[in-house]
Amino acid sequence: MRTTLPRLVSTPSAATVLVAVLLGLAACEQPAPTPPPPPPTPRALTIYPQRRQSQAQQNKDKGECNTTASATATSSETWAHIFAACMSGRGYGVQ
Repeated sequence: MRTTLPRLVSTPSAATVLVAVLLGLAACEQPAPTPPPPPPTPRALTIYPQRRQSQAQQNKDKGECNTTASATATSSETWAHIFAACMSGRGYGVQ
């Protein structure tokens, strides 16, 4: 006489498969990458006239160079480079 044991495992249900998949995904999780540090704060520029420009001329040159730098710069660092180059070309020392 042959005895058959009851079948305990049948076709897995959708819920069983879902739980298995979620457990597998949870085991594969990678830690979130750390964000890059923020860019350094741009330093203040010191501008001084080298050709005895009047205060009115200095204000005019600063305004024009600011407009030029603001129109073309893509970051605060590039703005500083463009502004410094513009002021240097007009006879100012830039530090």
